[in-house]
Order: sequence, then structure tokens, then C-alpha cells
Amino acid sequence: MLKVTNLRETDNITPLMLRAYIAKKMMSLMNEYSVNTIDDIGCFIVLDKEEFSDFSVSEMEFVEVLEIGDSCYLHGVKIISDSYGEDTYLPVEVVQK
Repeated sequence: MLKVTNLRETDNITPLMLRAYIAKKMMSLMNEYSVNTIDDIGCFIVLDKEEFSDFSVSEMEFVEVLEIGDSCYLHGVKIISDSYGEDTYLPVEVVQK
């Protein structure tokens, strides 16, 4: 599990398409909420596919399948408090017939 609370920590995210997506989303949220660091309002969590048990659908405000480049992620948002949330990304494999 990788918990990302600032732009510098996005450098640890792989693949690059997910890194760019999260960095852009982080900047957008910081501008929208007029904060200097994302940790003031939330964080991003990137899971490995083996960590699927850490993605509790019942605890999420919403869940979606998100396509970024050639990869798919289960994306969920968990609301911790009125002013703090976690965006979680879990890679999923798409089985093609």
C-alpha cells in the first residue's frame, strides 16, 4: 500500500499513467479547496492487486471502474470526516474472451 499525501510522493506511483492522473487530480482538489497540501483534505491510496482485501466496498462513499491508459482500477472514495477523504485505487485485470 502506498499512501500519497503530497505531490512529491506521487513520484513513487507506478505506472506512469496512474501517477500523472493522481498528480493532476491532486492539483485540482488543492485548487478547488484552496489548500497548500492535499493532506489538509485527504489522501490517495494505491494498492497492489494482492491487497484487494484492503479495499472495503461497504466503507466507500462510491466505487467505480476507472480506465487509465491500458489499465483498469477499482476506484473508491472513503469519507473519514466532514473535511477528509481517501481516494483508493486497486488495479483490476480485465478478462478478454
